[in-house]
Amino acid sequence: GCTSHCDGRKAKMNACSRASARLLVRRQSPAVAALAPSDLRTLIPGLPSHPSSSPSIDISARRMATGSRGARGHGWLRKYRAGLGGRHLQGRWHYRDNDELNSINDEVFGMNALLNPDDNIPTEAYLDLQVGDEEPRRVMIELASAALPKTIENFTKLCQEKERGGYESTSVYRIEKTVGLCLGDVINNDGTSGRCHPSVGTTTSPYTIKDEGYLVSHTGPGIVTMSKPGVHRNDSRFLITTISAPQLDGRFVAFGRIKEGMDVINEIATGVFTKRGVPTVDVKVAACGVQS
Repeated sequence: GCTSHCDGRKAKMNACSRASARLLVRRQSPAVAALAPSDLRTLIPGLPSHPSSSPSIDISARRMATGSRGARGHGWLRKYRAGLGGRHLQGRWHYRDNDELNSINDEVFGMNALLNPDDNIPTEAYLDLQVGDEEPRRVMIELASAALPKTIENFTKLCQEKERGGYESTSVYRIEKTVGLCLGDVINNDGTSGRCHPSVGTTTSPYTIKDEGYLVSHTGPGIVTMSKPGVHRNDSRFLITTISAPQLDGRFVAFGRIKEGMDVINEIATGVFTKRGVPTVDVKVAACGVQS
């Protein structure tokens, strides 16, 4: 039994060797690859004589990934030692010019000066945030009303909505220490749902609005941006950044920035204990509204 088992293994190994030899010869020379199986038998001894018993030969060559980084990210350690940051900081995020992006943000918010005062378009909003039983503290938000009118209309109407479906009495449902505060779920109040203001939605999309534009960059703390589950699916959820978040550029529509009360945001982000990101105390919007 042992002898027959060893003979079987040797036969399989010989068959694999012959197949590998055929494949190697064909890859080495295009002229050899064009030969018929009958001509190929003269080059490789031991090939079976019957054509139907010849195993199929795959002549497709495997191509390895190319590039300066390499398949495993070669070069990141050298850049890290040179002070260019770790792997997660290298590339387009690490080399971007924050000063230039901040100047662009200023120009976007400066477009509010072109608005007609008679239209009474809100350019500022406020949120009164309350932690537990403490007194509410106000946060003022500057809005890019001229550049992103549809997004601002949705946000301001949700701030003004006093009936069911507005921002008032909603909670900060998540605190991401490396991103910011997440809030604005007007349905389940836990971040699993949301909807835009009924007057902003359309018949084809009554719960969400489209991405209006990625004009404002997430260059630092205090950027107010829509939080959405997918492309063109902005509802009521939004977040306030506590650090620079370049990974959100081109994904979330930023529409505002904190004008006053950034200390309130920082105290909530660092002082409220969380369990897997969920605050252990009630942090809610006690009141909210807009200013022209």
